[in-house]
Amino acid sequence: MKQTIILLGGILLIGLASCKTKSKTTTTTTTTTTSSNNNANATTASTTQPTVYNQVTDQACAVEVSFGSYASGIDGPALDKVNALIESKKLKSTSKTIGREGERRICLPLTELKENEKKDLIEQLKKIAKEGQLVSVSIR
Repeated sequence: MKQTIILLGGILLIGLASCKTKSKTTTTTTTTTTSSNNNANATTASTTQPTVYNQVTDQACAVEVSFGSYASGIDGPALDKVNALIESKKLKSTSKTIGREGERRICLPLTELKENEKKDLIEQLKKIAKEGQLVSVSIR
């Protein structure tokens, strides 16, 4: 009888310990997901053009070009066009990988361009984004 009580008590204790572990994991996952959703919502202030947004994720960037993917990789030709445009104008830029399939953001501070040149460059980037798949331009 005493052995049965000890055995049942041990099983109960192990069961309670595993429930607490699952509870902590679920709470952490929910918090992380909520944070991600808040960040995603902060960067999607749409304009009248479906590929152009009014916010950038990095305030050091005047313009960000984002490349997304639906489980088949990013639009390589659009990336090549953007990189060629950046190189032809000799612009400073940084690129940050944000996904497993090549998703990335290219940050352009545009400090070396005058106002008219900036507008022309942004129009060229908008055209590339419009022609590409899951390519968007965010403007500060």
